[in-house]
Amino acid sequence: MSDNLAMDTLRAARGTVRLIRFDPAWSRDFDLSRLGFIRSFFAQALRAPLAILFTCVLARAAGEEITRDLILQTAAALAMGIVGYTLVVWIAARLIGLPDWRAYLVLVNWGDLVFAGVMTTVSSLAVFGENGAVAAQLIWLMLAAPVQILFLWRAARVTLRADVAATVLLIVLDIAMSVAADQLAALLIPT
Repeated sequence: MSDNLAMDTLRAARGTVRLIRFDPAWSRDFDLSRLGFIRSFFAQALRAPLAILFTCVLARAAGEEITRDLILQTAAALAMGIVGYTLVVWIAARLIGLPDWRAYLVLVNWGDLVFAGVMTTVSSLAVFGENGAVAAQLIWLMLAAPVQILFLWRAARVTLRADVAATVLLIVLDIAMSVAADQLAALLIPT
C-alpha cells in the first residue's frame, strides 16, 4: 500500500476482484501488516458516506422523507457493525485458534469499501422511482450480496486458513452483526 488513500482504494478494488477470481496476485494489493490493519479502517470511514447515500437514495425512491435521524441511524449502525464485528472476529480467532485475524479484517474493511461503491452505483437505478429502487435492491440481493459473501469466504480461507465450519461461522457472524447493528441503531435513533 502507499501513502495515497485514493491509490490504496484502487488497489483494494483490484485485489478484491483478484481474490474473488482466485488470482494469487491478490496479496500484492493489500497491506496485511499491523499498520495495514490500522489503515484499513480508513476504508470504513470512506465507506460510510457511500452507505448513507445508498440508504437516502432508496428512502427517497420509496417516497420516504430523508431526515437527520435516518442519516444518524445509518451512521450509528455502520459504526456499531464495524466495532462489533472486529471484536467478534478477535474473540472467535482467540477461541478457535485462527491465525492472522488482522489480515482477514484488512480484507473485510477494504472489501466493504469496494462493495459500498458497487452498492451506491446500483442505487442510481432509483432515479427511475420506486420500480428502480426495487430493481436496485434485487440486483443487490441477487448479485452483489452473493459475490460479497464469496469474497468473505475467500478472505477467511486465505488469511485465516480456516476450515469450512470456521469460515461459515465468520460469514454468519458478519451478517448477524450487520442485522444486530441495524436493529440496535433503529432502537436508539427511531426515524
